[in-house]
Parts: sequence; structure tokens; C-alpha cells
Amino acid sequence: MSISDPLIKELKGHILEATKVGLKESVEDSTPCLLPLCQVLEAIFRKGLNHTVHSAFGLTRRDYWSWLEKTAHTYTGLESGYKESVDAVMSSHCVTTMQGRGRLFIRYALNNKCLHVPVEIMVRTKSPESIYYEDSIIGNEILGEIFLSLLYQCSHISFELQLDNASFLDETWHLPIYQHYQLVPCRDLGIYLGHVSGRAVVVRVEEGSVAAEDNKLEVGDIIAGVFGTCIHGWRRGRVSSLLRQKKGLPISLKVIKGHDAQGVVFPGVVPLLRRLQVDVEELQEKFQGEALAETSDTPHIPSLGGQSVEYLGSLSVGGSGDVTHIEHAVAAVVSQERQAVPVALITGEIGVQTLLSTNRKIILSHSYTEISSCGRRNDMPEYFAYIAGDTSCTISTHFTCFVFKAPTVEQSRDILLTLADGFHRTHWAV
Repeated sequence: MSISDPLIKELKGHILEATKVGLKESVEDSTPCLLPLCQVLEAIFRKGLNHTVHSAFGLTRRDYWSWLEKTAHTYTGLESGYKESVDAVMSSHCVTTMQGRGRLFIRYALNNKCLHVPVEIMVRTKSPESIYYEDSIIGNEILGEIFLSLLYQCSHISFELQLDNASFLDETWHLPIYQHYQLVPCRDLGIYLGHVSGRAVVVRVEEGSVAAEDNKLEVGDIIAGVFGTCIHGWRRGRVSSLLRQKKGLPISLKVIKGHDAQGVVFPGVVPLLRRLQVDVEELQEKFQGEALAETSDTPHIPSLGGQSVEYLGSLSVGGSGDVTHIEHAVAAVVSQERQAVPVALITGEIGVQTLLSTNRKIILSHSYTEISSCGRRNDMPEYFAYIAGDTSCTISTHFTCFVFKAPTVEQSRDILLTLADGFHRTHWAV
């Protein structure tokens, strides 16, 4: 009887894709296979993990980062890249939770080719404490060895990930575009910042200013660093004070872009913009209009997998992700007569991704824990939609409905069945 696990099967597929990319160039943040690769690695690290541990203070909760950190400081003679990766994560000011640190470690370990090191210790050394249950992958003798062999293969792939781009890892794997700008010395950058949740968000850019040149800074962008200093958590006024101190010098900025190359507003910035009373829907239409204008002449690239459908757009449905919103949202998006975008919809073991058919760039990515419902209208059965929160749907306070059109009614139905199978707790309608 063969032993297998769907997460192992999915991991093999993503590593194969990364290996193909690695034959020609390094795997970067924009490489389509990177996000699902990281997501399935985390799912394996969490599967069957004993989350509670006894301490002098009673029972405490842990994530996979807990044993990764402990392993680095317990065992001697380990590869230097592993301990360096752990130390870099511990000293980072960008992540503050165990989830964020674990995710940042995975990115460091991929860059440093050392992700196999802690797993090798866990699989081949009997730990005195029960970290993984028997129904896990790492805790199973055979599956653990298979997982380890895949990580060995992963260590032969060249990854060049932007490790400074980490401040949203506490919340999501879906990272924004991260830019480093050198601006000419000036008395006034021409931007207005709103400070919320420890982040400096651009809420206004003056036309003709240094910041506005070539759209370097736009509404919705987040200033992550100034003159090489991380400003996450800074209070209002400290950025202006630092700029005054460096008066006359070229201005170095690290910027988290508020939208991606396809004009989709980065989900992590949406709740911040709403708290700053910025019209997210209006901003979304502006960015997507500009992106479509730039890519309208891009030649079509044949599909490389997934369901070929059209993406019509999205609509905010407020604080509830109930399936009853889908009927209205589909009608509202269709009535706007936006230009449909040809995409490939890919459903995996832990989530769904939407890729542009022209260049295979990811424009949407949601884990099943973020999706609250999916469905379609009876009178427009070729149109279908799903609703997702800006974080796990059980705690999210804002939900958005994403609307698609399938070539046939049968394909629309099959996609909904696949989505519903992916998240058993979801209510959906046909």
C-alpha cells in the first residue's frame, strides 16, 4: 500500500515549475510558482503540528517557527546559512508574530538553500518532545523522507527574493511590489501621509512634484523606509523630522506599492485606505484602467494550465461574506460593462489563483480560509463569483466579491463545484 498526501503531490508540482524556471533564471518574487510554493510549504509545516507546549507558565501556543528557532540554537555543527537565516528573522522589525517570522524564515531559507536543514533534524533525530503527531507529514517516517528529498531538490534552485519586503507577512503570503527610489534633493516631496496601524500611507500626491514624477509615489503607497531606516510603527511627524535632518541630500525611499502591475489594489492596504477614508473602488478603477491601457497591445501567450475564463472585476460587499451578496454583486459588476480580462483560474489544495492569460502574472490569490462563499445567478449561469475577506473569513471585517465569466454554463458549474470542494465550510448557490 503506497503512502501519499495531496500536499506532497502539490509541492512536487510547484518545485518542478521552479526547477524549470531555475534552468534559465533565478526564481524571484514575481515568478508565478513562488506564492503557491510558499503556501504549501507552510501547510506542510503546520499539518499535524502539536500547537500546545508545557512551560513553567502553563500551556502556551506555538507555531512551526517555535521549533525552527529552537533547533537553530540547540544543535551544533549546522550549516551556517540556517542559523544566519534564523538570526536575521529574529532581528527583523518588519514581522512581529510567529506566523510572520515563520514565513520570513521560509523566504530566507529558500534564498540561502537551507530549508532542508531543520527538517532533516526533525525527520532523522528522535525529538524528546512531541512536536508532530503521527498523522503529519514531518512526523511520518516515510512521508517525512519524501518531504526531505523534495527540499534537497529545492536547495539546488536559485532563489533571489527581496527579503526587505516582509512587513505584510504577519497577515498574508501575498506580498506587494516593493520599490527603492532615489529622489533628487528637494524641500518638499509633494506627498501627504496618513498614519494608521503603524504605517505611513500616501493619501495625496501633488501634481508636478518630485514624488509624482513617473508615478513613483501614488495614493495608496506605503513608505516603508527613509534613508535606510525602517519607519514601521513611527508616529506622525517623525518622517518629516528625518527629512529635515537630511536636508540637501538625495532622498532614499523604500516604498510598498499600493497596487500591482495589473492595477489591482493590494488587499493588505485596503483596510488602511478605508480607515483613512480613501475611496478604494475609485482608486481600483483608476489603476486598472491605466494598466489595461498599457497592456492592450501585449501579444497573447497560450495558457499553461487552469480554467480559461474572463475576469470582470470586483465589488465590495461590506462586513459580511454571505452567499446572498453574490446575486447582487454579479449583476452590479456586469452592468458596469468593464473590459473583460482573459485569465486562467487555478484551484489548488489550499487556495485559488487568477493569472493573466497574456503574461501569466498573478492578479488574484486567495486561500480557502479567506473565501467565505461562491455561487452564480440562475438567470446568468455562465457568470460565477466568490467572496473573500481581507484576512481569514472568520475574523475579517471587510469582504469583496470577485466576478468571472466562463465560456459555457457547464464550465461555470464545474468551477464552482471545485471551489466548494476546496473549502467544505463554504455555502454556495447554483
